[in-house]
Amino acid sequence: MTRTGAHLVVEALEAAGVRHLFSLSGNHILSLYDATLGSRLSILHTRHEAAAVHMADAWGRLTDEPAVALVTAGPGHCNAVSALYTALMAESPLVLLSGHAPLGQIGRGGFQEVDQAAVAAPVAKASWMAKDATRLGEDVAAALELARSGRPGPVHVSLPGDLLEAKVDAGAPARAPRPEAPAWARAEDVERALALLGEARRPLVLLGPAMARGARRAAAARLEEATGAPALPMESPRGLNDPWLHLAAPLLGRADLLLLLGKKADFSVRFAQAPAFPADCRVIQVDADVASLRAGVALGIVADPAVVADQLTAAARGRGATHRAWGEEVRQARTTVPAGWGTARRSDAAPIHPLRVCAALQPHLDRGAVLVADGGEFGQWIQAGLEAEPRLINGVAGAIGAAIPMAVAARLRHPERPVIAALGDGTFGFHAFELDTAARYGLPLVVVIGNDARWNAEHQLQLQHYGAGRAVGCELRPSRYEQVATALGGHGEYVERAEELEPALDRALRAGVPAVVNVRIAGPPAPTY
Repeated sequence: MTRTGAHLVVEALEAAGVRHLFSLSGNHILSLYDATLGSRLSILHTRHEAAAVHMADAWGRLTDEPAVALVTAGPGHCNAVSALYTALMAESPLVLLSGHAPLGQIGRGGFQEVDQAAVAAPVAKASWMAKDATRLGEDVAAALELARSGRPGPVHVSLPGDLLEAKVDAGAPARAPRPEAPAWARAEDVERALALLGEARRPLVLLGPAMARGARRAAAARLEEATGAPALPMESPRGLNDPWLHLAAPLLGRADLLLLLGKKADFSVRFAQAPAFPADCRVIQVDADVASLRAGVALGIVADPAVVADQLTAAARGRGATHRAWGEEVRQARTTVPAGWGTARRSDAAPIHPLRVCAALQPHLDRGAVLVADGGEFGQWIQAGLEAEPRLINGVAGAIGAAIPMAVAARLRHPERPVIAALGDGTFGFHAFELDTAARYGLPLVVVIGNDARWNAEHQLQLQHYGAGRAVGCELRPSRYEQVATALGGHGEYVERAEELEPALDRALRAGVPAVVNVRIAGPPAPTY
């Protein structure tokens, strides 16, 4: 068989352990589709390019290994790029491979020609166009390694069609460059950090999105145990007001020292300065990227945050967990909800309160279901009202619409576990047809729609800033979205009364096909504390 540049791409993906390509077909990548035949790669083809990226994003977050989205050139690439922003802000390792107009036609108005690397660059760790057919495997291997190294994130490579179709000599599959050893902090910086922690009365460890997952989160937990200082993930666009923080949120502003582990001093932590924190609050920032260090911090360390967490843990052992009382105060507050929530979780009122939906879902999560929570007001209630491990949320980007494709990838990753995606009625419109993708690949999942017949997040902002008389452009219909699932070969449930919730969820989970539970909810604003 004649080997082509496309075969080099496939062989490099196989050598790196990639199992799935999340993709939507198109002219410019058909050579890659053909090259996968007989390989160990499977193609899961979607109904929209952005959905392919969201699926790769979910896989990357769940595994901490880079996943791959494959899309066609021009419009297909541009469709995919919007989803890269969500992955970038979530620090999710993935590689977007996009077909491209032939290299020999660039600048001459080739079919679907656009500067794709420039389009993707603002929302990727790195973005480039391949220029040598014989080195396509090296391009792919380098992209995969870059996506997982340092601060994880998306990487883009454009693959010109003439390079993919070019005949190449046989050779060993390209392998990723040898990864650099994780950067350690200098011993004096570790001692200085511990000294600052020891001087503080109420230190707070804030974790970037990647540090809130998997082995990195375990390193932060060890540091928390050794020092007593509470460690909290900053995964939400609402940051210090993340509803999941519950009654810990009002305590955060009392911190007199912030240890930012892989966390940028950005809007989500109100730039780690007054008035969100006391004017004399000191900041230690640990980041793999020197450009992310904020000017004026008490101590900046350029090193792998997880490695530094373990260095601090080792150095702190034997010195006593001096902040145990403060840490326990924050941890207890994090698990304490406002007094009225218990009543809302038991309420039989119609329309149904979002917390009543949470009460019906929590037992399934306790039995091992994976939670995917989108954004918006209903999504914020879901994130606040449920405890789940693992869970995927919309993330710091604040974008909505990813939940259904992410749920598809979650079920692919965890075929033994139920997957529940919770999202608002507006959000459902973004990627509803990925229910068809789930059905085609035999991936049952349950989508719970909080249907309040409006874009409620924006509606609440209009009420707050302009008043009810100037609320405009946020109305939707109370549509029967569960019928979309039925039309696509799935299962549908419509719920108007609280007592119908548990039976409807049970039927949906037993259906063995993608299911939608469409719940008519009240539209309260997302919780604040």
